[in-house]
Amino acid sequence: MLGGMDLNRTALTIRMLMILKARATHEPISTEKLAALLETNPRNIREFRKELETAGFTIEHKKGPYGGYLLEKSALFPVPKLTRAESTALKEASAFIHQHKEFTHYEDFHRAMDKILDEVREPDNQGIAYIESPFSAFDQQVEQWIEQVREAIQLHLCIQIQYQGSKDLKPQTILVDPYDIVHYRNAYYLVGFSHSRKDYRIYRFSSQRLFDLQITSTSFLWDTSYQLHQIISRFGLIRSDVQKVLVWVDPSVQPRFEEYGAWGHDLTKVEDQKYSFLCVDRYELYRQIFSFDGLVKILEPQTFSQEFKEKINQWKEFGE
Repeated sequence: MLGGMDLNRTALTIRMLMILKARATHEPISTEKLAALLETNPRNIREFRKELETAGFTIEHKKGPYGGYLLEKSALFPVPKLTRAESTALKEASAFIHQHKEFTHYEDFHRAMDKILDEVREPDNQGIAYIESPFSAFDQQVEQWIEQVREAIQLHLCIQIQYQGSKDLKPQTILVDPYDIVHYRNAYYLVGFSHSRKDYRIYRFSSQRLFDLQITSTSFLWDTSYQLHQIISRFGLIRSDVQKVLVWVDPSVQPRFEEYGAWGHDLTKVEDQKYSFLCVDRYELYRQIFSFDGLVKILEPQTFSQEFKEKINQWKEFGE
């Protein structure tokens, strides 16, 4: 009997390692969620952690409302990496099977593919994309909903919402694959793939539109072609044109450049002296670049670079 108990404990410990590896190398996963996934008592999680640390894995425990267990990536065993062609083949196969639900092992196939492609998937965005006015506070209900959506994004779980769109006569029950949370002009929005519409949609966190939100046990495969700025531009969430901007930044001002938090969404250092981001207000961009006294230069798009130079010449003429 004791041997059976030990084997069960070993199996649960190994399963916990697999869950941490797949879901908790960037964001922590809570004790309660781990226990639910393992179908065990939350008190056992601490013991499983000890077993894994004895085996040489580094598992950090973060405290607080968004805390939990985090697996140190450097402690993972190396695994063979898929080639680009192999990865593309698997993604195409997954997309093909997705259109053929008559496939005998449909659900098992997607669960297996999710595990395989987790090694090549782009990092998930589990935070909030702030676009303009980033300092408005949550109300209690919105905070609860957003926390649920962040958890669903982290775990790749579908959510079910009761939502009434502007053209709906009554609330509709919608199954959604959640991808992002966006803050724009004092409101919060969910960006996700609607199973009923078979397309991406944007839903506002509002008590007048959103009446219920629940995390389901259904997992979804992350779409590696998903790009937030394309979705929000397409649906007109941002009225001005969203443009991807590439700038050159002198090393002497890079710390100050990075500290400024309003360049736009998705600020990324692409090379030693080059940064890219999504710009929502080009005139504010021009004002900020002007304040760097020539140590920041627009490389792309060319229309922005040319317009900025023309503005500089106008300012010079006006000054003279």
